[in-house]
Amino acid sequence: MTTTTRQATRRMSLLDTAFVNVETRDTPMHIGGLQIFSLPPNAPPDFVKNIVRRFRNTTVVGRPFNMKLEKTLWARIAPSMIVVDADDIDLAYHVRHSALPDPGGERELGELVSHLHSQLLDRSRPLWTCHVIEGLQNNRFAIYSKMHHALADGISAMRLSASALATEPDGEWFPAWEHREPTQKRKRNHDSARTVAAKITAREWPQIMKQAFQPMFKREPGSESVLRPFEAPPSILNGEVTCARRVATQQLDMERMKRVAKAAGGSLNDVFLAVCSSALRRHLQSQDALPDRSLIAGVPVSLREAGDDSMSNAIGFLWAALGTELGDPKARFAAIRSSMEVSKNHLKSLPQQARIAFTLLTSMPTALVLMSGLGAKIRPPMNLTISNVPGPEHILYLNGAKLEATFPISIPVQGQALNITCVSYAGQLNVGFTGSRDSLPGLQKMAVYAGEALTELETVFGVIPA
Repeated sequence: MTTTTRQATRRMSLLDTAFVNVETRDTPMHIGGLQIFSLPPNAPPDFVKNIVRRFRNTTVVGRPFNMKLEKTLWARIAPSMIVVDADDIDLAYHVRHSALPDPGGERELGELVSHLHSQLLDRSRPLWTCHVIEGLQNNRFAIYSKMHHALADGISAMRLSASALATEPDGEWFPAWEHREPTQKRKRNHDSARTVAAKITAREWPQIMKQAFQPMFKREPGSESVLRPFEAPPSILNGEVTCARRVATQQLDMERMKRVAKAAGGSLNDVFLAVCSSALRRHLQSQDALPDRSLIAGVPVSLREAGDDSMSNAIGFLWAALGTELGDPKARFAAIRSSMEVSKNHLKSLPQQARIAFTLLTSMPTALVLMSGLGAKIRPPMNLTISNVPGPEHILYLNGAKLEATFPISIPVQGQALNITCVSYAGQLNVGFTGSRDSLPGLQKMAVYAGEALTELETVFGVIPA
C-alpha cells in the first residue's frame, strides 16, 4: 500500500466551495461530456481496447485530475484540494471500459450515460472518471467523462478535452489528464491579462454600484427592464429532484441557425434560446403545466479575462425571459431578443471589475438557495439554466477516429430539475438536455421538439433551407 504524498494545497474559491458543500446523494455536482467517434477505416478489433490501455498507462497526471479533497477539521467551512502523486492514482479505477448491449443504438447509449451520470464521484479519490464505451451502432464508439464542478466550469472542461485531441487523423493525441507543460505564449497571455485589468478607485465604487443595480429596481413604465433573481413563475421544472438522471441529445446545424438569426435580426444565441423556448412550451403544454407567465432562464456568462486559462470556476448569470406564454414564434423570438439585449447592454455599460462584482452579487442569492437545499420549497430564482459553451471549430481525431459530436451533460439541482447546455463543434450545435428522471419524464421528446423548433423558425422568418 502506497502513501499519498502531499505536494501542494489549493484553497478553493467561494464558488468552488459552494459546489462541494451543496452536493448530496440526490444532487451530484459533477459536469460531464459525451463524445461520439467513428472508427477509422480498417480499424483492428482491439482498437478501442488499445485506447483504454493508453488512457490507463499515463505516467504523469496533470491538474486538476491529480487533485482530491483534503481531509481537515474545517473542510466543511473551507475545503481545500491536495495534489497527489500519479502512483497514488488508480487509473484502472478512473478509466472504465464498457460495451453496449445489442443493438447498441442511441437508446442503449442514452440509458447507460443517464445511469453513469446519476452516480456520485468518490470523494476519497480525484474527482473524475472516464468511461470508454464500445458497441455503438454504425461502426462507432463513445467516451463519457465527468468531473466535479469544483474542479472546472464548462468552458475550461471543454478546453481540456479539445486540447487532448488531434486536428488531423494521424496527428498527436493524448489523454486529457496527462500532464503537459504550458507553452510560454499561454503564460504570457495570462500575465498580460492581469496587468491590463481595469482599476476602480474606492471613491468610484458607490456610483458604479448604483449604476449597476438601479435598473433592476427602478423600472420605467413601458420600458424593458433588467430581470433580477426570483421573478420566475412556479413550474414543474422547480420541484424536488432525486439522484436519478435522464439525458437526451440533439444536434442543430449552425448555418441554418445563422440564416434564421440574420433574417430575424438577432444573434445565434437568441435563436438557440428561441429553440429551447419552443421545446419547453410544447413539453409543458403536453402535460398541461405551462405557466401563464414567461419562464425565466439563468444564462451563464464567463467572467474570464482574455488569456485566462485557469481551471477554477469563473461564471455568473444573466436572466432571460423566454416568452413561453406567447403562441406566436415571432413574438417569442422578439421577447427573447429584447430581454437579452437589455441584460447584455446593461452589463457592457459597466467597467470590467464592476461587471464581475455585479454578476457575482446577483448570482449569490441563487447560490445560497442551492446551498440551503431549499430550492424546491421556495420561489425559484429561475426556472432552468440554459448555457452556450464555445467549442472547437474544426474536426478533431482520437488515434485516427473522427469525433462526430460532443454533447455536454450538466447538473439538475433541488428546485432546478432541468439544465440545457450546448457546445459548438465543427459547424454543429450539440445540445445536451439533463433532467431529473422522476420530475421530467419524456425528456427525449423535448430534444425532438428542439429540432422541430428550428424548422418552425425557418418557416416563420422565410428562411429557405440550403
